Amino acid sequence: MDKKEDKHPFNLSEMEEWMEKFFLDPHTSYMDQFTFRIDLFETETEIIVEALLIGCVPKDVTVSLKDNKVIIKAQKKELPTENSGQPCIRKVELPFPVIDKKVGAAFSNGILEIFIAKNEAGPGCNRYITIP
Repeated sequence: MDKKEDKHPFNLSEMEEWMEKFFLDPHTSYMDQFTFRIDLFETETEIIVEALLIGCVPKDVTVSLKDNKVIIKAQKKELPTENSGQPCIRKVELPFPVIDKKVGAAFSNGILEIFIAKNEAGPGCNRYITIP
């Protein structure tokens, strides 16, 4: 078996196919325009979900994990909302259970970054991620 495949508990070709579909999905583009923009990046050790949250501070944002979803909720008057006072919510559904991975977050200059480790295990339960 290929060493690279052994190193990752999820199928790399499946992840690449999923990322291609995510970026080509018209719903993704629509949500980028009417809520807040989401980008995905992959490094050797992590999947990075990046959200552009201009005008927000960490207390305006919550990040939660549920099964294979990363849920970002932001409440700030400068962000577009469907109903006044309601938070903007984006859900990123990944092709693997994100609750089984080590996940951390960082927020700086209106950009939220969520780091999902490929090789480090998490607690395996739905949870909120602390934004320092």
